[in-house]
Amino acid sequence: MEGSVMLDRRFSCLLLQAAALLLLSEGERMCPASCSCEGKIVYCESGILQDIPVNISTGCQGLSLRYNNLLVLLPYQFAHLHQLIWLQLNHNSLHTIDALAFQGVRRLKELILSSNRISHLHNNTFRAIPNLRNLDLSYNHLRALQPGHFYGLRRLQNLHVRSNGLRQITLRTFLGCRSLEFLDLGFNRLRSLTRTTFLGLFKLRELHLEHNQLSRVNFYMFPLLTNLQALYLQRNCIRTISHSVPWTWNKLQKLDLSGNEIQMLDPVIFHCMPNLQTLNLESNKLSSVPVEAVAAWTSLTTISLAGNSWDCSPSICPLMGWLRNSKDPKFISMICSSPESVRGERVVDILRNHSTCTAILTLTSNQVFNITTDVSLYDYTDLDFTHSPVEGFTPSSVPPIETDRKTTESTTMSPTSSISPEPPTSLIPELQFKHMAFYKIIAGSVALLLSVSLILLVIYVSWRHYPNTMRQQQHSVTD
Repeated sequence: MEGSVMLDRRFSCLLLQAAALLLLSEGERMCPASCSCEGKIVYCESGILQDIPVNISTGCQGLSLRYNNLLVLLPYQFAHLHQLIWLQLNHNSLHTIDALAFQGVRRLKELILSSNRISHLHNNTFRAIPNLRNLDLSYNHLRALQPGHFYGLRRLQNLHVRSNGLRQITLRTFLGCRSLEFLDLGFNRLRSLTRTTFLGLFKLRELHLEHNQLSRVNFYMFPLLTNLQALYLQRNCIRTISHSVPWTWNKLQKLDLSGNEIQMLDPVIFHCMPNLQTLNLESNKLSSVPVEAVAAWTSLTTISLAGNSWDCSPSICPLMGWLRNSKDPKFISMICSSPESVRGERVVDILRNHSTCTAILTLTSNQVFNITTDVSLYDYTDLDFTHSPVEGFTPSSVPPIETDRKTTESTTMSPTSSISPEPPTSLIPELQFKHMAFYKIIAGSVALLLSVSLILLVIYVSWRHYPNTMRQQQHSVTD
């Protein structure tokens, strides 16, 4: 009896040991020796791996293989990881990805392939992962994108193809990416865009095209990007911007055109952006901004204009009137390039010290036009150019210029919904004429005063000598 009890105890111990060994082997299989594991997340980073470990648990949901020396992704490389949700393969030396490399991981939502040496993609590479939300192909060696590359990625929301040396994007490349909200094509070599380049991107909100080689941009290329809120075109070679077809870009709020070669602004392009809030025009070749363009900045709150060649003649007055009312101190860095007498001086100093703007067209974001014939000038001496913007400030809170109430009521055009957006520029010469007439009146008054003073002086001198003359005449009569 005792012997049977001892056998039962030994058998139980053997079972426990076997279970422990099974658990140990399962733990080792879940976390390879060269990796670290946190639950269902496996990190195999900063090693010298040339092949993907084969003993990763099938329950793995996140796998990081960053900073290794992987060269090739073979067919069905991750087929046993059915639960995988995100996969990071960035900062390797991958140059070849088999068309069947991602078969079996349909649940994958994030795939990072940036900073590799990928120069070619098969049309079927990503078709096995239709649930992908985020795809990063930045910093590779891709030269072109084909329509089949992103076919079937209907749930893709973010696509990064930055710094690849892309020279062209073929027609309808993104047609199947109907859910795409963010697209980064910056730091490539794109020279031109077509109207069908972004066909199908109805939900796109942010588009990056900076640091390419675009020389001309026609906003007619973007008519279907109805939800676009931010467009980045800085650091290209853009000389002209046009808008050949009338349509309205209602949701665009930010436009960056800095670091280009723009010399003139077409007012029409701003009429199609009624809700634009941020505009960056730094480091271009602008010398002035048309009054019509300034008038179209009805919703603009932030603008950057430094690094241009500003003409500090009276033509700059409408722009400076808008900047003054916007209470944005950024324009203090604007420098004059002409006339020769003020070259190199700050625009604000010229306006303050030389009274360049004798008649000004005031434009604010909540007023289309506000023209007065009052002879009082804008006083730039009361501006504090070192203050920081007041938080929560809106241009509508700018106090109106103090003018005579009767004059203002009779000569001010109040903005209404029926006012045409075209500015009455014909009134500007009339304002200047009235100011000239005012100065002539002052000059005539001074001349008249001097004449009267001279006559009085002659009379006074004559009167001083009059008694002596009379005595001489009486004395001669007596003799």
